[in-house]
Amino acid sequence: MRLSRPPPRIVEGIDRTLLAQCGIGDVGAVREVVSQPGTGLVITARLGNLRSVYQSARNLIETGFSQPLLLDANRYGGNRRMPATIPFSRDWLSRQRDMGLPVLTDSGYAEGGDVAGVTRILSQAAEIGDVVAVLPLHLSWFTVPEARRTLLRLVRGFGVPVAIAIEHPRDPIGVRGTVDGLLELIGCAVPVMLLRCDVSALGALCCGAFAAAVGTRAALRHLYPRYRPSIRRRPSPPMPSVVVPRCLSYKRLSVVARTKRRHPDTDIWRCLCPTCGGRDLDWIFSRSEQAREWLAFQHSLGALVRLRNELTGPDLLEDQLSWRSRCANAAYWRREVGWDSLPALDRWQEAIGLPPSDDLPPPPYRPGRNITPQRGSGDGPSGE
Repeated sequence: MRLSRPPPRIVEGIDRTLLAQCGIGDVGAVREVVSQPGTGLVITARLGNLRSVYQSARNLIETGFSQPLLLDANRYGGNRRMPATIPFSRDWLSRQRDMGLPVLTDSGYAEGGDVAGVTRILSQAAEIGDVVAVLPLHLSWFTVPEARRTLLRLVRGFGVPVAIAIEHPRDPIGVRGTVDGLLELIGCAVPVMLLRCDVSALGALCCGAFAAAVGTRAALRHLYPRYRPSIRRRPSPPMPSVVVPRCLSYKRLSVVARTKRRHPDTDIWRCLCPTCGGRDLDWIFSRSEQAREWLAFQHSLGALVRLRNELTGPDLLEDQLSWRSRCANAAYWRREVGWDSLPALDRWQEAIGLPPSDDLPPPPYRPGRNITPQRGSGDGPSGE
């Protein structure tokens, strides 16, 4: 499914904008990266710390932050998530207005089949009139045909801008049907924004979403399901993950360093983001443990901003085809270094498609090169 219409705009300064979604503790670091046109920031609450979110937003505004700034109440996340039928907090909405910010609703979570909940969110937003309706949804709203039709009917009927967050334990975009449903939603003449995403945020922008937010940490790159406290463990902090631009995915630093030692001449390691400045990605691994997380953080955001600027332009159809081509090339390079396939790359290619005469396959895998796959290496679009 290809879209040719220009993306709708609902807020001045937000036009296919790549947002960095972070918690309060990372705001200072993120601010340094999202300081150019086409970027912005989403501050996400944790455990109901709304007062701290308000204060952080005020500090940014008072110190001259001029990029798009949005606030996410996150009432839909974690084990204590609220249901979609709860009423919005008038205080939450008015505080965003008072600061001159785009107003996101503090919606609860809509389980699969919760038509009453989705209707409640959209009807409240339509009645208020100047808000973006946050829709945190179970995956089935996109993958089950009847549920998808219901979602599209409701979104079209109420006609309010929506911000989507899709629940999945790993990567909802990699599940067959999700991208098709997302593109149908983007194409239904209602402004659509994507929250809590990974590198696929770029795909949403290329296909006409008015904004898409990539989580600065793994916990904010998807809406994760409830967990069972009785079996939850406290693992040691994982090695930081970095975006590998040519592969359109996050990989743990240790995996990048190990793979580069095996394939030093492969043309995917050099990075031109402001942090790396043309160096190979494994330079971050050689720094102190304390510095790695900060550098990985800066590199990943900088690399994504660079990709956004390369991929988005005035021709929406051209942007979609460029994204499809990048996905095909990314899948090829992952095979070349022995990394497992990434389903999201295939789903984007299948959903966008190409005219028959131009639909050329990606470069073939060369079986003569015996590369052992690195399974169980902490791979994934979110790097966890």
